[in-house]
Amino acid sequence: MNYNEFLEAKKHSSINYGIDYDFMPDKMFDFQKYVAEYAIKKGRCAVFLDTGLGKTIIELTVAKNYIHKTNKPVLIITPLAVAFQFIREAEKYEGSGKKNAGDDKKDSSSFRG
Repeated sequence: MNYNEFLEAKKHSSINYGIDYDFMPDKMFDFQKYVAEYAIKKGRCAVFLDTGLGKTIIELTVAKNYIHKTNKPVLIITPLAVAFQFIREAEKYEGSGKKNAGDDKKDSSSFRG
């Protein structure tokens, strides 16, 4: 493989590797719905939004759609500094928080679909 072939193989693809969404919360703003739908359909993407623009609800929406489609759990990794904030936001979103490694008080059943 020469260098040009290598570069050609690294080009961005317009192929969608994800799924069609079946759940989109009404309380999301239009731009959040757009980002969530894009992430769900693309399957391989990163969401870069500024502070306070709804990354948590977008991530939870993407996770819930994949849970519905695959009937498998989803792993959400977040920095420790924001983990408790993420859990609080998830509780508002779903009514109960996702169980994590040091927290036996949270119920994860509502995140299973």
